[in-house]
Amino acid sequence: MDIYRNHVRVTYGEVDGALRLTHRGAMSIMQEAAIVHSSQSGYAMEDVDRTHVIWMVVRWRVRLTGRAVWNDALTVETWPRSMGRLTSVRNFRLLDAQDNPVAVGESEWLLVSTDTGRVARITPEIAAAYALVEQDVFDSPAPPLEPGEGEEVCRLPVRRSDIDTNHHVNNLVYLDYAWEALPEDLWKAGVAEISVTYRRQFLLGDTVECRYRRQGPLHVVDLYGNGVLHATVTFQ
Repeated sequence: MDIYRNHVRVTYGEVDGALRLTHRGAMSIMQEAAIVHSSQSGYAMEDVDRTHVIWMVVRWRVRLTGRAVWNDALTVETWPRSMGRLTSVRNFRLLDAQDNPVAVGESEWLLVSTDTGRVARITPEIAAAYALVEQDVFDSPAPPLEPGEGEEVCRLPVRRSDIDTNHHVNNLVYLDYAWEALPEDLWKAGVAEISVTYRRQFLLGDTVECRYRRQGPLHVVDLYGNGVLHATVTFQ
């Protein structure tokens, strides 16, 4: 398999109040495509009894490059760009009916053993199940982010509905937490690009501490649990 392609429509849950596709909506479409593509390669949730490994996302970068609204027909494309010893980088494109990109994304996935809960090595057998396509969707790296201490804006409890099949908070929900900490004017105006770096899992019963800071043109929300950094979400 090379580039995986599927046809979807923008659903109501993937748009904002003006019926426009959101970053979260685009990431949801991309996540589903990644799961289906990995299933076709033999390494998805239904294969765990055989493989004893799962893929867990550790980094997202998503940019909205065009306009898509509710019920628009889109083509989603995804492909693994690289495969290392422990992680794989996977890219995405969402195309409109005229094949113009409305969103692009890059993600990094870590292989984890379901027996130990620890990082697993990507074996030659696993690597051989995926055809790499050395094609980038971004023409430059994301701006470097410096460590810093932000101001706590809010605290949010982890809800049962936040938990996914891996028994931790789903990666898209981290974005929901971060939106709550943004200044209202930025939340209303919207952003072009979002990056998320995951460091630790949030589990049921945890409290999410949302801390906001600025770094030049970047708006940064650090998500802490018990004073320990779990994830960083960057808006620009």
